[in-house]
Amino acid sequence: MNRKTFIKKTADLIQKALKLNDKAKENGIVSLENEIFNCDDDDFSRGLTFVVDGANPVIIDEYLTNKISFVKDKHTRLYKTIMKRAVLGIQAQESTRPLFYVLTSCAGLSKEEQQKIEALIYGE
Repeated sequence: MNRKTFIKKTADLIQKALKLNDKAKENGIVSLENEIFNCDDDDFSRGLTFVVDGANPVIIDEYLTNKISFVKDKHTRLYKTIMKRAVLGIQAQESTRPLFYVLTSCAGLSKEEQQKIEALIYGE
């Protein structure tokens, strides 16, 4: 995955994660069950399945960390790491804006890339 694709996929992932997090906070974790099938990434789907099933966060972290350990491409590995953090944030139903900043902080973004993603997500 190249850097441009990484930025786009990361923005999409963060936007989806924030929407799912808000939905979970409003309607409960179980409300995410139908969303599992609307994910482009199998690991994200599996992580959400664990969340909906009430799995311990340690198990979710272990599973996703194991999956990430086999990824060779640095951008894909970083994307998967952000995805893992998103799943754990959704499970904890974290506050939206701090979750956004934590997820983007994982990406090693330049100030311009951070602003680009923020504009894509918040329409700013």
